[in-house]
Amino acid sequence: MIKHSNSLIKRKEVSKMNKMSQIVIALIVFLMLFSFIGVVPGGAAEEEDVDKMIETANTPEDHIKIAEYYEKQAAKMEQEASFHASLADSYKSRGKPLLGLAKHCSDLSKRYMEAAKDYKAMAMEHMKMAQEMQKQ
Repeated sequence: MIKHSNSLIKRKEVSKMNKMSQIVIALIVFLMLFSFIGVVPGGAAEEEDVDKMIETANTPEDHIKIAEYYEKQAAKMEQEASFHASLADSYKSRGKPLLGLAKHCSDLSKRYMEAAKDYKAMAMEHMKMAQEMQKQ
């Protein structure tokens, strides 16, 4: 009887460890994926195009296109901010809250909102340039 219960206890411990390992691995993959997404908000080709447009912009239309790019990036950042805010809420509202992960997601959400604000400011600057060129 003692051998059977020891064996059962060991199997349960191994099962718990396997489940915990799977959760940790999934979390690491998830965080890595979203950290890469945060680093590269747009596609490489799109960013190369914007670089060229910035270097050669000399018409109102050029500056409007650049402003549209920045607006698009701002919208992406706002989506990411919202997503990470909801993740933070999920981590907080669990039966056993994961406050460290909640803080991480909350901090990311704030950074994404700051990035969105910066992109909007850049868009406004290019719209002003376009308007000034149209007046001339």
